Amino acid sequence: MRANAFTAHIKPALSGAYLFLVALALVGASACTGAAGEEARRTESRVIDVEMLDADGKMRFSSDRIEARRGDVVRFVQRGDMPHNVQFVRNSAPDGVELGDAWTGPYLNMKGEVYELEIDERFADGEYDFVCTPHVGFEMKGTLVVSGGSVEAVEPGATREGNVVPEIVGEQGLKELEYTVGDGGVKEFHLMAERIRWETKEGSLADAMAYNRMIPGPLIRVTEGDRVRITVENRLDEPHTTHWHGLFVPNDMDGVPGISQDPIEPGDSFTYEFVADPAGTRLYHSHFNAMSQEGAGLYGMFVIEEKDPPASRQADREEQWILGDGPLGYVINGKEFPLIEPIEMTLGERVKLRIANLGGMYHPMHMHGGFFTVVAKDGFGLDVPQKMNTLSVAPGETYDVILDPQFGGTWIWHCHVLSHATGPRDADGNETAAGMIGVVVVHDGETQLVDMSEHTHH
Repeated sequence: MRANAFTAHIKPALSGAYLFLVALALVGASACTGAAGEEARRTESRVIDVEMLDADGKMRFSSDRIEARRGDVVRFVQRGDMPHNVQFVRNSAPDGVELGDAWTGPYLNMKGEVYELEIDERFADGEYDFVCTPHVGFEMKGTLVVSGGSVEAVEPGATREGNVVPEIVGEQGLKELEYTVGDGGVKEFHLMAERIRWETKEGSLADAMAYNRMIPGPLIRVTEGDRVRITVENRLDEPHTTHWHGLFVPNDMDGVPGISQDPIEPGDSFTYEFVADPAGTRLYHSHFNAMSQEGAGLYGMFVIEEKDPPASRQADREEQWILGDGPLGYVINGKEFPLIEPIEMTLGERVKLRIANLGGMYHPMHMHGGFFTVVAKDGFGLDVPQKMNTLSVAPGETYDVILDPQFGGTWIWHCHVLSHATGPRDADGNETAAGMIGVVVVHDGETQLVDMSEHTHH
C-alpha cells in the first residue's frame, strides 16, 4: 500500500501485536549472516513511528530528525489535542525533486489517527525539512533524511486498498449551475459527488472530492421564493448526504444522515425539494463523514437573491470566496496563493464580495489598501453597515462586504493567522509556503500593477 500526503489512509494506531511482529521481523533480519544477510538489512522495509505532540503548549514531533530509506513507511501518529499535519518545505528538498501530492499531508484531528507516508522513488537521497502547517510559528518542525533503498512507485490508476486512484482532474468552481424548469415553475438542478484530482498549488495534484468536478462546487443562484428541486447523485465509494446551510427547509430535506434521511449509498441519488428562503448568502456541503468529505472539497455557495434589496446591499457586480483549511491546505476557492484568482476592479467601482468559511478554524481576513463595508452577516442584512479592514470569519459563517479600496494598485487580502498564509523562509529569504492570501487588483489608470503570473512568494 502506498499512502501519501493527500491520499493518506488515516486510521487508528497499529496494535501492539502488529508492532511486535514488525520488531520480530527486524530482529530476525539482524540475525542474518554473510553478504545476503547484510543486503537484507540494507534493503528491507521498516515502519518508523513519529508522534505529534502538543502537551503543555509545546508543539513538537517526537523526533525532529528521521532517517529513512526508500521502501520505508513513516507513520505520523496524532497524540495531541490540536489538529496537526506534515508539510514538506519545497525549497529545502534536493534539486529536481517533485513529490506531487506528498508535499502536504492531511490534518489529523483525533488522538490515535495515523498518517502513513511511504518513502518511494520520488524521494531522492537528501534532506527534506518539514513542518506542521498550523504550528510552524511554534517551531513544530523536523528533517527527513533519505538514503538508499529501492521500491517501485505506484502509477496513476493503480489500486490503493481496492479503490481506483481517480484520474479526473477537477476545474475551478463557483460557476453558476444551469437548471431546467419543471412543472409548476420548479427550478431543477443536478449535483454529482465524486472523487477527483485537484491542483491546490502548481504542479501538485491532490486526491479530492467534488460536486460536478468543481472545487468549490458550482454556484446555485435563485431568487427568494423560488421552488427548487436538486437531485444529488453519489458517485463516491462511500455514502453521502448534502446539507443546505442556513436555508429554511423541511426536516426531511436537511441532509443529516440518521436524523433526517438515510445516507445516499454509492450509485444512488436523492432529490431535495424546498422553497428558497431566506434571501442571502447561503451554503451547501457534505454532512456525511463531513470532516473528511467537506474538507476534501464537497462544498459550494447557494445565493438567494433579494427581490427588492436596499441600496446599501446593491453593487455593480459580485465575487465569491470560500475559505477552507482541511486536507487541501489553507485555501481560498480551493487554491493556495498564488493560484488564487485575483479580484480585478476599477477604483470607485462597487464590488460585493460574498465570503464564507467552510474550514474548521477562525480566519481573520485582513485587507490591505483601504477598508471594506460589511452589509450582511449569515445572509441577513445589517441595519447599520460597518466599515472594517479585518474580518474574523468563524467556521460556518458568511459575510457580504462591499470593497472600497482607497488607492489603485495590487493589494493583498490575507488571513492574519500568519501560519495560515505563509511558511518559514529559505536561505534566500523567500517564503517557502503560501496559502490563504488573496489579491485585489485596483485599476486607476495611473498606478503600475504587479504581474502576478510569475509570482511565487510575497
